[in-house]
Parts: sequence; C-alpha cells; structure tokens
Amino acid sequence: MAKEKPGAVETNRLISLASLDAEPWKNGGGTTYQIAVDPPEANTSNFRWRVSRAVIEKDGPFSSFPNVSRWIVLVSGPGFTMEFADGTSFDVVKPFEVYWFDGGLSVNCRLKGDRPVTVLNVMAHNEMVMRVNIAQSRSMLPSAGHAIVSAYSASMRLDERHVLIAAVDKPF
Repeated sequence: MAKEKPGAVETNRLISLASLDAEPWKNGGGTTYQIAVDPPEANTSNFRWRVSRAVIEKDGPFSSFPNVSRWIVLVSGPGFTMEFADGTSFDVVKPFEVYWFDGGLSVNCRLKGDRPVTVLNVMAHNEMVMRVNIAQSRSMLPSAGHAIVSAYSASMRLDERHVLIAAVDKPF
C-alpha cells in the first residue's frame, strides 16, 4: 500500500495518520509524521504552515524554527516539561490542551517519568494568521487517527470527543 503524501490541497481530503511516512526532526533528535504543509512541496525550512504528529521518546532539545509560532498538544503519555533558555519553563501534562510558544526560542524537553509522549505540532510563519483550538465534536471525522486536510486547514480526531482544528486565514 502506498504511503500518503501530505500537503495543502484544493478540496478536503481524508488522511489516515497511520499511513504517513516517518521523517527525521529538523535537529535529527526524533521522528515526525507530516500531516499537512503549505505549500505542498515545502520542507522544514520553507513552509508557510505545517501540522505534524511526533513521538517524543527521550529528553532533549526541540528543533529551532525562527520566525515561526508553534502550538503543541499532548495526545498521549504522562506529559513533559518545556525548559526555555531564559530559565522559564512550563509543564505540558493535560491531554488535548493547546500550548503556544515562539519556535525560535531554545527549548529543552524533559519527559515525565522518562515515558514517551505523542504530540501534535502546528507551526506557522509569523506573517500567517493561524488559529489552533480543540473542539468537542462527534461528527467531524470518522474515527481517531484520521485528519481532514484542505488548502487552509487541518482537522484531526484525537479521541471520541476531541478534534484539533488548525486553520489559517485565507488571503483575500
């Protein structure tokens, strides 16, 4: 079975997250599965916006994305602490909550109990207007592990009740 090739499309497209190809993180420290990207041929250095799923298996630095806003959502696992170079930190321990941070900041991840976590990452260059939220819905997608991707948005079923919606304002 051929793997899905994610990307921005003109019409809605249903994607099985299990069918996505693994790609190395920008910093080589782990693996990500790209769900949506604009433009469709973009890579980690020239996208306008992007949505991906990753498993964080060990403590270590996040990839740096200068001039990019990042949102991260814990999907499964006990959580982690994000430690910033300026000494601030915050815990990401509640599933299905959206956390925003500046993608250009130096961030180190410390897993809770040394146990892996699965997260969704949404990234958008700062000139883009991106909205990221969690909706409670039973009808948007057929089952957990699926996404609907269009040219300006991606929606992913997280469990029976929760759907992550990432949408960029359309240009006029």
